[in-house]
Amino acid sequence: MLKYNRVVLKFVESLVYGVRFIKDNSYDIVKLFVNQMGITIFSLVLYTAVGAIEDEALYSKISVLVSVFSTIFYLALIYTAAWDYGARDKIRIDGGKLEAIRGKGALLSLIANIPNFILASLAIITMLVYLGSGSDVAYTAFGLANLILRFINAMFLGALQGIFASLKDNADLYFLWQSVGYLIAPIITVLVTQLGYELGMREFKIFKPISQNEKQ
Repeated sequence: MLKYNRVVLKFVESLVYGVRFIKDNSYDIVKLFVNQMGITIFSLVLYTAVGAIEDEALYSKISVLVSVFSTIFYLALIYTAAWDYGARDKIRIDGGKLEAIRGKGALLSLIANIPNFILASLAIITMLVYLGSGSDVAYTAFGLANLILRFINAMFLGALQGIFASLKDNADLYFLWQSVGYLIAPIITVLVTQLGYELGMREFKIFKPISQNEKQ
């Protein structure tokens, strides 16, 4: 009984800490998700621009290039934002106004990516249920989750289609493995966010501005 009470107490403490963390960092978390949506809209505009290409093979190749470009742009954007978070927190930590939290960059990104993880997991589960049982309800649920997932993660679409192009003849497996890709992609953004935050805390810049002397 005592052991059970300790587990419950630990769970409550973790829950309270999590709520407090989200509350204290809500602006940064929302900003990360807004950055994602901004790149999504940017990607959709680019996909639309190349949509007039009639040659399917050429269209596929250009879609992959658009996706890779958009993804790199997105990762650079969240890296920069995370670097700023780390640099800002360092000043507050050094001044005794903030407590250092290990892995804070990753935590911020994990929370910001909760919709992506939920939708990707739902898409995978419902497609597996459909493949196993043929349930129309499961397939409808997959279609809805997949549609939203593709919309809010448009920057990954072309790359994932290119990676799993060999499965195109089997539409169910093709969409299933793309959903797996959508589950893996946010993990990369979490790692990039943590890297940016850590380097910001250390005030180390990968890309240093060119000084006037260097220009001359």
